[in-house]
Amino acid sequence: MNGAEFTLTPQNKKQVMRSIWDSPDGWFENGNLEITIRPRKSKRSIEQNRRLWFLYREISEKVFIDGRRFSQDVWHEFLKRKFIGCIEMPNGQLMGISTTKLSVREMSEYQEKIISWASMEHGVLWD
Repeated sequence: MNGAEFTLTPQNKKQVMRSIWDSPDGWFENGNLEITIRPRKSKRSIEQNRRLWFLYREISEKVFIDGRRFSQDVWHEFLKRKFIGCIEMPNGQLMGISTTKLSVREMSEYQEKIISWASMEHGVLWD
């Protein structure tokens, strides 16, 4: 088994705990297990996602680098790498860490960094 994730709520706590308790011994084929319990982070909201792509669109329309404009997708990749970080692919290339796993708070912080960077570095005025 590679792993399992459960979201525990007051409504399903008994079912989830029973599921773990009654799990087949196959879970132990690679040795003992580790269970971590932590508060669940709220994933970014739909509104945050819309706002993020609004920011990328504004940057793609207002920022020129050496006379060139870049697409929203290019800015998305560039800004992920700049402010969130990268992971190394099997071929050694770097890829920006996905924004889909960011919590609401992390997404807000990411967007504030983008706004500040675009304003200070490129003079973007936000409507």
